[in-house]
Formats: sequence, C-alpha cells, structure tokens
Amino acid sequence: MKHNLTLVILTPEQIARAKEANGSRKGITHALVCGPYGQMFGTERQCLKYFTVWDPDHRIEVAPGQFRALFADLFDKAVKTTAFAISDYRTTPDLGARLMEASGTALREAPPARGLFGRLFAGN
Repeated sequence: MKHNLTLVILTPEQIARAKEANGSRKGITHALVCGPYGQMFGTERQCLKYFTVWDPDHRIEVAPGQFRALFADLFDKAVKTTAFAISDYRTTPDLGARLMEASGTALREAPPARGLFGRLFAGN
C-alpha cells in the first residue's frame, strides 16, 4: 500500500510541540511526513531538500539515459499542506535508511576490512 509524502507547514502550536520533542534550539517550521515510515521536522529548506528528491514524480539518473524515482513504490504522490494532524512530534532517526530498507534499495553491509584486505593481498 502506498502513502502520500506530505510536506506540512506547521502551525505555531505544532511548532511549539515539535521544538519540545526535538529541542528548543532547532529551527522548526515544517514537517515531512512519510506515512508509516516516520517523519522529520526542520526548516522549510531542510524539509524541501528531501521532499523534492523523494517525490515519486522526481527522477534521478541511475545509468546513462536511465531514470527512476527513488521511492516510487512507497509514495503515491507528494503533497504540501497547512493542515495535517500529527500524533508524534519526534523526528524519526535514520528516516532515509528506513525508506531505503522499505523500498528494497538498502545498501548491503560493507565487508569487514580484514576480509577486504585479505582478498587484496591474496591477488598480489
């Protein structure tokens, strides 16, 4: 089931709750809600950076002449709104990694350095 990628312009009350949950020194004016995967809170610029790239209509070049959306299988559409009910005001840690895992594009764990060096030196 796909969900909306939602950029929320927070109300003053929502800003206060987000600052309480994430730290009062943070410049929080917006939220980026990613369905059941989590959310992030920050400035408009911070949230737009991810909103633009994660938008299912945005394509990136993965090979010469081949374009694909990062999380098209997770999100139906990207929407901006000023009215959105938020239940949890904490930023989800590692939101990008969670989205990559959910979409099946998570990077595989790197091989241990000892094994990598062993293979390098074995060839010489």
